[in-house]
Amino acid sequence: MATPAIEFTDVTKVYQRRFAGARVPALANVSFEVAPGEVCAFLGPNGAGKTTSMSILMGFIYADHGRIRVFGYRPGDVRAKERIGFLPENFAFYRYLNAEKLMRFHLSLSGRQTSDPDALIAELLTKVKLDSYKALKIGKYSRGMVQRLGIAQALLGNPELLVLDEPTSGLDPAGRKEVRDLILALKAEGKTIFLSSHILSEVEQICDRVIIIDRGQLVQAGALREMLAGGNRVEIIVDQLPEDVEQAVREGGATVEREANRVRIATDAPHKRAMAEMLWARGCDVISLTPMKSSLEEMFLKVVGGAE
Repeated sequence: MATPAIEFTDVTKVYQRRFAGARVPALANVSFEVAPGEVCAFLGPNGAGKTTSMSILMGFIYADHGRIRVFGYRPGDVRAKERIGFLPENFAFYRYLNAEKLMRFHLSLSGRQTSDPDALIAELLTKVKLDSYKALKIGKYSRGMVQRLGIAQALLGNPELLVLDEPTSGLDPAGRKEVRDLILALKAEGKTIFLSSHILSEVEQICDRVIIIDRGQLVQAGALREMLAGGNRVEIIVDQLPEDVEQAVREGGATVEREANRVRIATDAPHKRAMAEMLWARGCDVISLTPMKSSLEEMFLKVVGGAE
């Protein structure tokens, strides 16, 4: 069995307010794993403990209790750090540098040894589609361009794990698509990506796995497809539905939604065959029968109770 890329076991963190003497619990016995090669979303309302968890993962702060491992190593271990690329939510680059100079500076900070630094920098700027703007001062970049440059600097050390905190925050739809496409390209290369985001529609398009925390506690974790498929309902679309048939359908516990040229019927999965056969027998043409899937936003609001 492959070593998990990220492993949290019973992790607890409590902040002490020095002058008030209050103890503020940030994490309480949080446990989860992220497998190599996964794109995993780390979700939760504001104040849930996401930033604390990421800071512990990166070795910026320490947990009070619990076990944390990055590819089997402690977060502060150099062998763990050299395998991580990090993009914080709020970051700022030197506005008067261009992309090439900034990347050369960060390459020297990373400690990575390469025979041709210029070729490496050119390759990464091409990957994030900034090769045409490499001589332009960063102060003239759009927000989306800065985000992509941030991902490029996170890739300088050729990390196996990318930790991205709100990578599409503040971007317009075009900028979000640029970053989303880049994340999907990195996923195709086999990178493990651990990201937090409040834009759940974006998460639903790119992630394999979802972890949700609320008020410092783990409330849901699992494969995204399984979490959203949990619907025990199916949708049957028919061309028409006479009133007497509709009454029988509703008596069977189904719901009916009429549209201009079709009727949507939602029923429990165990009843789908009997429902479809009854509709056929009563002269209704069954156009389709498909499992119903909830959205990530619906599921998220259900498990966190709509908390902000």
